[in-house]
Amino acid sequence: MINLCNVLKSSTSLQVHAHWEPIADSTFSMHKDSPELVELFNLSPNQLVKEYGTDVFNAFLPPSTVAMGDVWELDPNSLITFLHQFHPGASTAVYHGVEGAFACLRAFSSDYAEVVFRIHADFTLESVAYEAWRDANSSENDDNKSRFVPSHFVGRLLINLKEGTVRALSLHLPPRNSNVVISAFGGIDMVFVPRMELLATDETDQNEIVWDAVITMEKAYRALELKFYKFAEINWLPIDEAVGLAKTTNRPIHAILVWGCLDDESC
Repeated sequence: MINLCNVLKSSTSLQVHAHWEPIADSTFSMHKDSPELVELFNLSPNQLVKEYGTDVFNAFLPPSTVAMGDVWELDPNSLITFLHQFHPGASTAVYHGVEGAFACLRAFSSDYAEVVFRIHADFTLESVAYEAWRDANSSENDDNKSRFVPSHFVGRLLINLKEGTVRALSLHLPPRNSNVVISAFGGIDMVFVPRMELLATDETDQNEIVWDAVITMEKAYRALELKFYKFAEINWLPIDEAVGLAKTTNRPIHAILVWGCLDDESC
């Protein structure tokens, strides 16, 4: 078993850069329909650069000993400080969605440890025009709030165990089309944001790290996905394979048609 409790003992800080590119594609181009919507969804980081004390990154570490590949739950409230670097309206209480945050120990050596994580969050947006519209509709209902809902965030944390410091952080929106839902003024759209990321690195040549134990990134992300969605345990098949298997086993086909991805919050 591996103990990562209290390994971050340095008083140094880490400079984290925020990147948030504009919407590049959409289903209905709702964000371009009016000047009010252009204003609402013309988004950029709340803080381009922010210094974080080392102790803040304890939010990603397990509360007790773990084995390689183990997954543990994170306290969403302790992660808000990172999401606020994107936007002050960040929340881990995802409206009409699957909430939560989990991390997994992916790699370990005598000198380093790597933790990967997945976070679900959304962002409540405000503008003068939107507030006027909401007042005119005389409603404080959550359904009438403007929202920017990423599919999810994934990332990694690299820790220097001997120095007790964080060597690298990446927290990003997976760059696949479509990866965000936006809603405002009673409308909704699925859009593509090429990059939304918090990033910090140092001079360490991470390719030279020799791990004592490691699992693939795909296996780690799969373990995290299973914590959010029970249906992810199903062995899904393409329709042609499913038809062939149904014929040979004489069993019915259960087919699902979705608008977007099934295993994130952007569908």
